[in-house]
Amino acid sequence: MWTLILLICSIPVSGALWAEKDVTGILGRAITISCHYEARWYQSYVKYWCYGRTPLCNVIAKTNWPNGRISVTDKKTQGIFLVTIKNLQWRDAGRYSCGIEFPGIHFDLLFNVKLHISEEAVSVPGLRFLSQPNVSCSGGSVTISCESAQGSLPIQYTWSEKMPSQDSMISYTNKLDLHCQSFTQQHHQYYCTASNTQGTKPSEIVHVSVNNVREKNCSYRIQINSIGREYTCDNFSTISPTTSPKISRGATRTSSGPKSVSKSYVVWDVIRWVLFTLLVICSVSVTMFTRKH
Repeated sequence: MWTLILLICSIPVSGALWAEKDVTGILGRAITISCHYEARWYQSYVKYWCYGRTPLCNVIAKTNWPNGRISVTDKKTQGIFLVTIKNLQWRDAGRYSCGIEFPGIHFDLLFNVKLHISEEAVSVPGLRFLSQPNVSCSGGSVTISCESAQGSLPIQYTWSEKMPSQDSMISYTNKLDLHCQSFTQQHHQYYCTASNTQGTKPSEIVHVSVNNVREKNCSYRIQINSIGREYTCDNFSTISPTTSPKISRGATRTSSGPKSVSKSYVVWDVIRWVLFTLLVICSVSVTMFTRKH
């Protein structure tokens, strides 16, 4: 009798609580499920996420009560609470419910959600500097990271150097450390590879040009096209393809005008000396004329 009553009372009130009925998460990554409700009616009630489809479901997490990888965040003014599950595993797949708790009453408001877990191929890994690239001009090391924004985890990363015959693998992490003294040629090319069970994707090429490899004055240039910037050690300036060059502190700023003296300045200098000569002649003439008389 009581079981029948509970099952009847668990039927969601039309429009009071709703979400997507089927959601899919990527293995190893996080997913956020949005559970909507009528804020004017249920704003002050406790929201939760439970495993199962009936009022007898197993509550996993509540608002202000996270449970390991799972948390529930209530955005009361928007009438929505977010269920976030991190590091999705195969065992997380199943039937769940968004729930609103009614204290002292024999039933809660529920909405059923089915969670699916799938695998996804890696995306083309993106590159970014973890240190300022200008340290390459003073012989310092530069670190570049590689990461795929999409793809089921775990993802394996490797760094390789392009060679004439066969590419050489140099690192089994997602970080590349460049040291000036380790370069053996004037030009080097590196790339990162991301791979998981669904596929493999290489990154773009990192171009390195060595200016010199002297121990006390070692410098090199790094170019990554997608970042859109190239650091040039010749004039210590960061050059962007779409902007005018910026000269950093310590660099010598050169004038955009001609280096020779302007014509107007030369003409005025000649006139000044002619007037001075005439003044001297006039002064001498007056002196001699005075002595005769």
